[in-house]
Amino acid sequence: MFDHVLHALRKTRVGRVDCGHVDQANSAGNLFAGHFEGVTTVEQEFGSSRLGIGVMHDLDGEVISVHGTTWAVPPDGTPRVVDPDDTVAFGIAAHGGIRHSLSLREGSTLDDINTAIDAFITTQHAAPADTVCALEITGSFRDVLLRTVHHPDYEGESLGEIIDDEIRFSFPAWQGTLVGFRYPDDTDGSTIPGLHLHGIDESRSSGGHARNATVVTVTAHIWLDELGMTADSRTNTTETAIDFTKYEGPVN
Repeated sequence: MFDHVLHALRKTRVGRVDCGHVDQANSAGNLFAGHFEGVTTVEQEFGSSRLGIGVMHDLDGEVISVHGTTWAVPPDGTPRVVDPDDTVAFGIAAHGGIRHSLSLREGSTLDDINTAIDAFITTQHAAPADTVCALEITGSFRDVLLRTVHHPDYEGESLGEIIDDEIRFSFPAWQGTLVGFRYPDDTDGSTIPGLHLHGIDESRSSGGHARNATVVTVTAHIWLDELGMTADSRTNTTETAIDFTKYEGPVN
């Protein structure tokens, strides 16, 4: 799965240096099809990672992991540190690799951040269509919109239906850290394409999936990684196309 990305990475400069790796537990197709049971523990997925994002079992909060500490953001929007034995329904974690600085100008939106990432990738003699990146962006932002999700209202409810009623928190000014991943735009449903960031504020009082954010003053780092995936037999059970732009992208 995703072998074309791994092959392309090994042909580029990225594949010839000490690049890191990204471990993804479960597939986006499973998650969007309504399989919210735990597939691995917080310790197994994030215990040795430098950063990560995900979703708790039974949609018990969006997950953000930074430098060894992992939080879940439940429906009330207040992050809580999770137990290492708790489980996640979906997780992406970055390990090792070489850290690079990423220049982000004041006024950069999520779309602008994505453009800056792709421009950086090309300087490393790689192609955005074949490269997985991990990001950590810390500092001041404005016009921040974070979301979390609620528990399913009924058995078999899909993630798309739940996100249609997502819980949003708006902040005119926000200080904190955004972490996440930029995946290639093409996907067979196993991954979430494009830029996917989760955030937690400096006081650890707010967090969630970033639907909007505009840079004021930040320090940003990027890692170029190889991807490994763990999924079960239900991979890509969803029979309809997933509108990732609607469910995961910025809110216009």
